[in-house]
This record gives sequence, structure tokens and C-alpha cells, in this order.
Amino acid sequence: MNHEVQGERLSSKVPVVAILLGSIAAFITAGVVSWSTPDGNLVVTSVPALAVGLTVFGFASRRVRRGGSK
Repeated sequence: MNHEVQGERLSSKVPVVAILLGSIAAFITAGVVSWSTPDGNLVVTSVPALAVGLTVFGFASRRVRRGGSK
């Protein structure tokens, strides 16, 4: 395999840092929402956690990809 193909494969993968930051944000949000709501319903906990986690993941992956292209 030549180096150009390997470089394209490595750059097309999702950055590990973005996954890690999104997961941490989701777990923290789920904990805060679960602690602050009296019923601790799964939907009440998971919807904000997924929203925050995906938002942080999107920002982080965009930031990592832009930083790597410079």
C-alpha cells in the first residue's frame, strides 16, 4: 500500500479525542440530570445526555480535523 492511501484512511477515521470528549460530556450530563430530577426516568436522563454528547463530539471532531489540516 502506498503512503497516500494510508494517509487518506487515517484522516477519514473519527478522531479518538472527539469520541472521548463526547462520551465524557454525555456521562456528566446524564449524572447531573439524573441527580437533579426526582424521577430519574431513562428518557429524561438520556435525551439531554445524547444531545450534549453529540454536540460536544461534533465540535471536537471539527476542531481536531481543522487543527490537523494546518
